[in-house]
Amino acid sequence: MSSGSGSSGEALARAVAELAAAANDRATPDELLRGLADVAGRHLAVDGVGVMVLDEDGGGTARFVHAHPPAVAGPERLQQVLQEGPCQDAMAFQVEVVVDDLEDPVQTAWEEYVPAVLDLGFRSVVALPLVARGRVWGALDLYRREAGTWQLPELTWTRLLAQVTASYLVMAADRDEARRAERELAHHSAHDALTGLPNRVLLFDRLDRALAAARRRRESVACLFIDLDRFKAVNDTYGHAAGDTVLVTVAHRLQAALRGEDTLARLAGDEFVLLCEDLPQSSPEELSHGLDGVVTRLRRALAEPVACAGTEIVVSASIGIALSGEGTTPDDLLADADGAMYRAKREGAVGTTRRRSGRRRERSPGPVPQAAQLELPYRPADAAGEGPRDVTGPGT
Repeated sequence: MSSGSGSSGEALARAVAELAAAANDRATPDELLRGLADVAGRHLAVDGVGVMVLDEDGGGTARFVHAHPPAVAGPERLQQVLQEGPCQDAMAFQVEVVVDDLEDPVQTAWEEYVPAVLDLGFRSVVALPLVARGRVWGALDLYRREAGTWQLPELTWTRLLAQVTASYLVMAADRDEARRAERELAHHSAHDALTGLPNRVLLFDRLDRALAAARRRRESVACLFIDLDRFKAVNDTYGHAAGDTVLVTVAHRLQAALRGEDTLARLAGDEFVLLCEDLPQSSPEELSHGLDGVVTRLRRALAEPVACAGTEIVVSASIGIALSGEGTTPDDLLADADGAMYRAKREGAVGTTRRRSGRRRERSPGPVPQAAQLELPYRPADAAGEGPRDVTGPGT
């Protein structure tokens, strides 16, 4: 950079214009820092540029981001490894670090960093902290191959470039935080707060999409309504905290037993709904076999007792299965699965019943597969090791 104020101002204007374009293009903080290194390398009278970021997530350590030209990455990465060097001092003390001659031991105190820089042919360096909103965001390192005094005017322009960059970093960080907040809000609005599973809103969206795809392929989707038996007895006997533990454990175990394309949702309370798409169904027998496999995985997932409240609670479930027909809506499918589940409860022991959704059906769906049985006695065991106690009894 020339010491003349006119040429320096023009170089700064060009550099700021490029950074502004990057900032307006919704760049991330790291992308802005990479842009800073490239812009400074093109428009300032320097031979090398490096940028570091103060990574607060990493315990406040300096992290290398970018170098221009690439050879400068060597000493910059060394600063990251050693956590020492001009950029580290600039960030730690929030001051400019100016070294006119790296071969002068009076001006340097970085035993490993200095030889690495000299080996690349650089003789002087300036490190400027990027400070905004009361915090340090990173540092800008500028290298020259010739030793000599860095003039006040050029340092002033460079300082302004660092300040503008820090302001853009604040904007980018705020934008990223807003995006994260939006994603979290969207996730929370579509997922159950306790189990993290999709909630009713997301379930109905996926039901609608699945039914539309099934109609195009002239196939069926399966909806399984899973209701934990006598769950109220768990809350009454062991407390709601234990009940929450059971719900979370059951949700995680069921989720782990399913295929990636299946959707498990918590509808309300102790009710879960499983949406199964892309089941093999070249014949009714093949579809029945596929559903048997799903039920078997659910049974295995629930087989192990849940340890909580100083005891082991053995969970059972009644399951109703509904298969979509030609004109089935999400409400139809869920209502049919719900009805099949209550039929399973009424028939005594815990089991599984199936039905084909007949609402607005325009073609014969073929025979309904025979129901597979899911019999898991619900009997909390006492903490004294006296064996299981039936504290629930049969019923809905």
